[in-house]
Amino acid sequence: MSHEKLDQLASLVCGKSIALVGNAQSLLSAHTDIDAHDIVVRMNSGFFVKNNVDTIGKRTDVLLTSGRAKAKELDLFLAEVSYVIWMSPKKRETLIDKQLRLLSFYPLDWWVELHRELGHRPSTGCMGIDLFSRMVGTGEIHLYGFDFWRTPTSYTNEVRLGPHNPNAEEAFAIRRIPIAFHH
Repeated sequence: MSHEKLDQLASLVCGKSIALVGNAQSLLSAHTDIDAHDIVVRMNSGFFVKNNVDTIGKRTDVLLTSGRAKAKELDLFLAEVSYVIWMSPKKRETLIDKQLRLLSFYPLDWWVELHRELGHRPSTGCMGIDLFSRMVGTGEIHLYGFDFWRTPTSYTNEVRLGPHNPNAEEAFAIRRIPIAFHH
């Protein structure tokens, strides 16, 4: 992410109420008003879970995506969402010029720092917690759909732990965001 885009995003979110929406299946039973927040941030395929609007809302102001996004998905994200942030250090070299111009990027030095702190590769959600907790200032971050792999994802019905450490990520989230804001 260029410093210009990073500063622009920080200006957008500073002092605001942010809904950081994870992809845990537990999100689908939580009847909350996610869209009432100033900024709604979603991740990866969570963008496509639109048949539960009453539960998870319909807005996406910022989308965090990883190296797993397919080209068609990425183009759709870029067409429909104002801020799309490529979180993973992986596959950045495979992006085409148009995508590079439109995307923002989670800083690689922050990824290295977070990886070192967790002892494992951070998930997109954990990187989102890191990113927005650095930018929110006097604002608030509210977590929805983060149960740290206790339930399957809202779009696959399976728990895919991957190379992540749920306990380390949950402890990180509690350190960065007051527990009262974990919905």
